[in-house]
Amino acid sequence: MRRALVALGHPQHAGMVRALEVLDGAAPRHGWQLDYVMPALPPPVAGSSLPASRITVLPGLAHWREASSIVSLPATVLALRRLARGAAVIYSETLSTFPLCWMAGGLAGVPQIVHVYSSYGSARPYRKHWLGRARNVIAPSADSLRLAGDAVGGFGPQVRARVAYNGQDIPRIEAAAREPLPGGLALPLGPRIGMVGNLDWRKNPRVLVDAAVRLRERTPNLQVLLIGAFPNAEAEAAVREQIAALHLKDCLHVTGFLVNPFPVVRTLDVLVHPALRDPFPLALLEGMALARPIVASAVGGIPEMLENDRSGVLVPPDDAEALAAAVQALLDDPARARRLGDAAYERLRTRFSLDGFAGDMFAAFDAAVGRG
Repeated sequence: MRRALVALGHPQHAGMVRALEVLDGAAPRHGWQLDYVMPALPPPVAGSSLPASRITVLPGLAHWREASSIVSLPATVLALRRLARGAAVIYSETLSTFPLCWMAGGLAGVPQIVHVYSSYGSARPYRKHWLGRARNVIAPSADSLRLAGDAVGGFGPQVRARVAYNGQDIPRIEAAAREPLPGGLALPLGPRIGMVGNLDWRKNPRVLVDAAVRLRERTPNLQVLLIGAFPNAEAEAAVREQIAALHLKDCLHVTGFLVNPFPVVRTLDVLVHPALRDPFPLALLEGMALARPIVASAVGGIPEMLENDRSGVLVPPDDAEALAAAVQALLDDPARARRLGDAAYERLRTRFSLDGFAGDMFAAFDAAVGRG
């Protein structure tokens, strides 16, 4: 049994924690045990089942680049080195902790693996987080891996770089979707479309608001849901002003953050994902688990998730007219919408399984220590 030290700088990120839960459950079957180091315990809202006995809290993992934290950086690296003793690998689940893990791993003589979950619009973030020094790189999609490689001038033959597609726990989502609607939430009557996730500029809720104007011309009783929370008050005010200016207050609803969004998602006639950039969105995997017809931007890893007009509909990013036309076509043809939803479910089941994700991840761990 080999031991891996797993560093997560964002324990509040429920998707990151869920991925670790998958790996933790599969680790013994692949000959591994995982121990964790985080700046804090995962909050209850993340619903973590990771064993607290194997989580070490190291506050210096968070915000370590800030001036107030620089003085404690050597102590954080030395603490990581102590934790890495006896480990076969150090795994940085995101780029943010990789520089610390690289330094600690170098001191301890332990190979490091970095997972490049984010896709950036420029090379600077990759370089800032020392990706060019990595020798074992995992990405959630081929597009993400290409962007990361381009940012550091290409991965040379000394770098083991691979894709590990995330999977999804279909029974868990189906069970969660059968729960009652969140307290106090009343869904309006009428055809219903919506998007799910952090309502920031990358997810691009504003283009869905623009598309709603066009959609209401054909479907006057249409209801549009933004399922999630805005990153800050300024972003929320901008979108709400847009909704008011377009006279959409009666049909466009913001739910705020929902611990369990799936009872709402399962009621959508069309799930929309109008992102400007997204490496491999979990919100779409979750929609696929509920057999929702999907219209999404053809960006990032989304074309690897969905085959256009077979398991979803892909449209150009930031194009309200194309988005509205694709959604309206599905509202007008429920039989086609059902076929696409069923095909999305089947693609998830056969292509993006949890076992497949765990197998790819532990193959990367084995390769990093010379076993693969």
